[in-house]
Amino acid sequence: MKHFNTILAIVLLACFMVTPLRSQTATQQTVSASKTPDILTLESATELFLKRNLSLEAARLEINVAEAEKIGARLRPRPGVTISAENLQLTGPTPFNRLYETGLTVTQPFELGGQQKLRMELADRTVKVAEAQLTNVLRARLFELKRTYYEALLANELLIIEEETRAGFTELLRFNTVRFQEGYIAEGEVIKVRLERIKFDSAVANSSLSLKQAKIRLLEMLGESDFACLESLEVRGVLRFEEFPLDLTMIRENALNNRTDIKVLEAALVLTEVSVKLERARGKGEVVPYVGYKRVGVDNAVLAGVTVPLPFGNRNQGGIARAEAEQRVAEANLRIVCNRAIAEVESMYRAYETAREQVRAYEVGILKQADESRDISLFSYREGVAELITLLDAQRTRTEIRANYYRALMAYYTSLFQLELATGTNITR
Repeated sequence: MKHFNTILAIVLLACFMVTPLRSQTATQQTVSASKTPDILTLESATELFLKRNLSLEAARLEINVAEAEKIGARLRPRPGVTISAENLQLTGPTPFNRLYETGLTVTQPFELGGQQKLRMELADRTVKVAEAQLTNVLRARLFELKRTYYEALLANELLIIEEETRAGFTELLRFNTVRFQEGYIAEGEVIKVRLERIKFDSAVANSSLSLKQAKIRLLEMLGESDFACLESLEVRGVLRFEEFPLDLTMIRENALNNRTDIKVLEAALVLTEVSVKLERARGKGEVVPYVGYKRVGVDNAVLAGVTVPLPFGNRNQGGIARAEAEQRVAEANLRIVCNRAIAEVESMYRAYETAREQVRAYEVGILKQADESRDISLFSYREGVAELITLLDAQRTRTEIRANYYRALMAYYTSLFQLELATGTNITR
């Protein structure tokens, strides 16, 4: 028996030790499964965003709240039971068993005007509004995700430009140091190049900081709370020009037909229309039939009747007026948003055209001219024909133009993303 107890104790101890280990392993697997990958593309970022973004999760829960309204909408009024005792004798010559009355009455209200059906329709419309709001939140958050992702790409491109420029000045500093040591140039030129390189040391540091901040914003949108992966995270993608032909008339129509905030207000308008019908039905009241048993002295009796509302007094005039006012507000809000949608599409389309033409101008000639100007100035300086100031100006101009080119690309894609948000359609795919 002692051996059996010892074995049993060992088995139980092993079970208690294994259970936490299994739980810990499962937890580690869950964390590993939800870990942000070291390489993020727009597709993988979007997939993680849809799974983990807290704003979307809150909007999804709002649908659950709206679904709960259906439970109460389909329920009928509760029946009631009345137990009564009357004519209980205190004094008088009439015998007690000839005077007293006791009874039991059961009532069941019946709503007029199809109130139950209208409540269920109102609950369904409430769910549709919540679903439309989820779609609206999704479109807005996807716009923010795309913009944040491209901001990270822009920051990465600007960092590359600053690093290349600094490397160029480092090479030039090495070249001038040799020339100074050989007596071909004055020390002042070496100092000027060294100072210029120091400036770009600061520029590289600032660009690196901007890239880290863009990554942090992106990770935050992906629901990440641990930013230990910041250094190893690579936002992979190429910021390059791709043209998307757009027809203004078509995108105006798309805005009115597909824009998510318009869909929300359309669903809200239908909701107010059903609400008006329900409030009017409530004004009709309810019919309350009743049936019961009554004992009068030594006699038994059955009673039945019905209570019918009279068309006087409170007929829910306040509820009807409030619902009608809410309907007019919803109609006005819908008109306002439709007008605003057309104005926003017009404005964003003009921004798209301007950004597209700027990018084209850079690609057609400005970028190439800046490269040629820097190369010619560098060659001329190495040959002793050009002054150092000319080379420095050419290098600064090339760096600035390349940076402005990528900023123009960012403005171009931002205008496209804004048009996607304004029209409720996918343009960039």
